[in-house]
Amino acid sequence: WRNEGPLTMLAMPGPTSTRGSIRTCVGCQKEAAPDDLVRFVRGPDGSLAPVLVGSGSGRAAWVHPAPECLATAAHKGLSRSFRAAVEVDPRVLAELIRAAANRRVVGLLMAGSGSRSLAIGAGAVAEALAGGRARLVIVASDARTAAESHEVREAIAAGRARGWGTKNELGRATHRSETGIVAVLDSGLARALAKAIDWAHTPEPQTGRRAGADLSTEE
Repeated sequence: WRNEGPLTMLAMPGPTSTRGSIRTCVGCQKEAAPDDLVRFVRGPDGSLAPVLVGSGSGRAAWVHPAPECLATAAHKGLSRSFRAAVEVDPRVLAELIRAAANRRVVGLLMAGSGSRSLAIGAGAVAEALAGGRARLVIVASDARTAAESHEVREAIAAGRARGWGTKNELGRATHRSETGIVAVLDSGLARALAKAIDWAHTPEPQTGRRAGADLSTEE
């Protein structure tokens, strides 16, 4: 699922959602909109699961998908928030986020394919870019030729591109045998996919760091 190179984490301009109540990251203790945080819930067996969309109900811990925040959350933050001992490696938290984000990317791409909100393949993407209809371009990690076209390079320079998956993975998610490049035509879908792809590339936290902070809870 992971990509390497300049397409891995490109910024995409656009407003940050401020819907919903402000939450506090249990890592850095900074307030943020719920859309900018990952919500972790704890099962009856003590297992942790990230919730990437929706606020839900019940006790939860909110955390930025950033290495420092995950390290602090794993050390003390989650235990304080859930009022119970939570022993977890911060690298596990990052992997849980990446796995959930990758599933969300697949789901969003499948939905976009079904609603005809995607232009799939080099020709269709070039046409969408030329017509100003492409809101986001997604390039597979093994589709370097597609990433080198003039139109795609312009999208990269404008911050409207992301790298995700392989040609086989991108193809399966768009109901094709394989594809190296996709353009997203819907603005809302583009924003959701950009965020999910960014979270699918959540960096690996460093272990051995000790940090503590007061934590928030959600009832």
